[in-house]
Amino acid sequence: TALILDGRAISSLSIARRLRERGMTVHSGEEFKHNITAYSGATAKAHTYPSPDEKPAAFKRSVARLIEREAFDFVLPVRDSTTRLIAELVDELPAATNTLLDSPAKIERLQDKEQFAKLAVARDVPVPKTYFPDEQGLGYIQRRAAFPVLIKPTNASGARGIRRVETPAELPGTYREATRGGEDVIVQEFVDHAGGHYSIGTVFDRTGTPRAIHAYEELIQYPDGAGPAIRARSVEIEPWIHEMLELLKAIGWTGPAHMDVLFDPDEQTYKLLEVNPRIWSSIALAIGSGVDIPGVVVDLASGADVETTSAYRTDQIYRWVLPNEILWALDGWNTPARIGRLLKRDGDAITYSILSRDDPGAVLGTALQS
Repeated sequence: TALILDGRAISSLSIARRLRERGMTVHSGEEFKHNITAYSGATAKAHTYPSPDEKPAAFKRSVARLIEREAFDFVLPVRDSTTRLIAELVDELPAATNTLLDSPAKIERLQDKEQFAKLAVARDVPVPKTYFPDEQGLGYIQRRAAFPVLIKPTNASGARGIRRVETPAELPGTYREATRGGEDVIVQEFVDHAGGHYSIGTVFDRTGTPRAIHAYEELIQYPDGAGPAIRARSVEIEPWIHEMLELLKAIGWTGPAHMDVLFDPDEQTYKLLEVNPRIWSSIALAIGSGVDIPGVVVDLASGADVETTSAYRTDQIYRWVLPNEILWALDGWNTPARIGRLLKRDGDAITYSILSRDDPGAVLGTALQS
């Protein structure tokens, strides 16, 4: 029996479906009752718990009691906050309950953008040129950086809190706005997205060896240029992907991780933007392409020997239709052109994030959650 947390996430839905196909009984959890995974036919029972963001201590107590009561064989968090909190709870879980999570310290090291950037530079992994205002000062950055630059909170994922600065003269004022609430930030030179936006999804075993690797190009994102992929295509494993994975090997990583990459058209090189030390939203594409990420995680967590999986179907297409393709089409001044883009077929083999003839309950869950 498996407990999959964060039932609001489309990745939780994909995991629940895949584990049920493998013959496991799946329970889901979330802080609110009406969520996507709770209504899926793959979910045998749905649970609620206190908010991990607002009441982390109560969340940990609640989940610990739930795991002990239900005697789960396996538990998997999906979002940033639950991944960190369950990692803190690992030593208190029953011996029969398996997870595949690294230490809270390593998770924090990758989630924190300043620590991550310094680690990448130390390991010669290409990243956008990064500056540290607390150490170098704004004057240094104004003189040295190639503008535009982005001011990024160190402890936020995706595009949350990012501010674009066009000229050196604008930097002090924008910096004051970004740090008004006491947030720590870094400054990074902007990389044009025109070169292509890519992602790497991987699972490392407890020896720090990657046992599953999948890569894809993000064709459309919502919100534009910063949100998760709503249309994507699997791509082949090329040398630059292994170059990025060296970062995780260097710290002896354990568990799933997602790497966000841009191809810099000016320097003609791939640059790593961030690492999310957790499951990623478009995991359905990996599964549909033939990389059984949930199965690999469960098998490694239980101590089974797993051969590395990096061969899969390329040109597999991923679509997140409900509600994000619709929202993307309506979010902008050129809706007719956007609708035309959505009608364009990027390939014949398609994996949907939510839509499934075999699981109509997930659509109802999506509507209720929205």
